[in-house]
Parts: sequence; C-alpha cells; structure tokens
Amino acid sequence: MNDEIELKLLANLPIRIGKGLNFVAPTLKQLISIGDGQYDRMISTLLINKDASPDMSESGLTSFQIFYLNCDANPAFWELARTGLSTLLNQEPHLGESQDEVFIWLGDDPDCRLDNRNFEVFQSLILISHHVSFAKEEYKPANAKAKALIDKLQEGKDEILRKKEQIYSLASKISGIAWKSNSVNIFNVFDMTIFQFHDALNRLEQVDHYLFTMQGIYAGNVDGKKINLNHLHWSRKIKGV
Repeated sequence: MNDEIELKLLANLPIRIGKGLNFVAPTLKQLISIGDGQYDRMISTLLINKDASPDMSESGLTSFQIFYLNCDANPAFWELARTGLSTLLNQEPHLGESQDEVFIWLGDDPDCRLDNRNFEVFQSLILISHHVSFAKEEYKPANAKAKALIDKLQEGKDEILRKKEQIYSLASKISGIAWKSNSVNIFNVFDMTIFQFHDALNRLEQVDHYLFTMQGIYAGNVDGKKINLNHLHWSRKIKGV
C-alpha cells in the first residue's frame, strides 16, 4: 500500500485523481444511510473489470469503456454507479462522449472527468480504502475459485468486500469498536470513514494478539524464543487483506 495514500485516508483527506476530481472515503454514517447490502452492490458495480470474463477480455475494450457502456445501456446499473460515484467523488456524475472517447464528467465542469486515464487509479483507491486486495492470479480464468468470485462480482450478487466468511455483522463490528476502544464511542464511531473503521478493527485485533502473547510469555505458557517480537509488536505495519 502506498504510504502517502494510507496517511491521507487515515487523516480523512481527499486524494486527487484528476482535474477537480478528489476521492474521499465514505463514513459509516453514509454507508448505513445507503444500506449495507445496497452499498456492497454499489461498490461491486464500480469495480467492474475487463478480465472478469473471456468475452469482456477478448472484446478489446478497457475496463472503463465496459463500465461506461453498462452505465449507458442499463438504468439499474447506472443508478448504482451514479450513487457510488457521487459518494466517493463528492460530485454529481454525468455521462459524456466526444468524437474520440467516452467519459464521465462530474459537477459543473466537463473537464473534471473520469476516463481511461484515471479509472484504474479510482478503482485501486476503492480497494485500498476498504482494506481489500486481489492477488494477480485471481484474475486467471484457470483459477476456478477466483473465476467464481469474479462472476459473482459481475452479477452484483456477491458481497465482494468480505474476503473471509462473515461471522460478525457490520452492526456488531461497529458496536465492538465503540465499546472496546478508549477514544471511540457510540456517539462518534459513525463519523469514522470506512478506511479508519477497518484500520481500527485490525489494530485492536493486533493489540490484543500482542498483549495476549506477551502475557503468555510472562506466564511461561508461550516460548518467547520461538517468536520474533519485532513482527509481533502492536505498532507494526498492517498488511493488506
């Protein structure tokens, strides 16, 4: 993960991806107002990828061109995309085209646009801000498990943000952060962005793991010689999902 991007997301600062175009991570309050399931479908729509199926891959079109064509031809797809774009870019999107290219312009400025030049950057920021990453091999058609995951993403039916089996609901995770953290409470937790929220979840889990392991070492239940304490410390960099 790019350290500068991570710092900006942690500080809830906008990330510039084009002229007048800034990516902003949504807050939990925004997510909840959209609806958990609807939000996941919205994000799935924005993550459409040309390598998701052989037909799209062989079409010669870019991911953005495929995204645009779906927006233009499918009102239900466009409604999800429109909501997602306005949420993450803080401006109202409009479909546009010229003699040479198609694009989506935002706000009141036709030059403030999402197109082939910055769409992949936009998608990467979605993945980073939601603590989601895909290994390159997941896009290979030979990988049946990955193909099934991507097929679900394309159909908008899979909750692609949950890479592992969902044991806890979003509500229980929010409640856990609010009541376990020393500084976050039930009154301000909903102002956290989705990036800050997942970072807090991962960090609390890392702190707990560190404390329990150290307690085990002090109690003699854990062999400290077999543990690299530099890799264990609660302040170490959290790896991507």
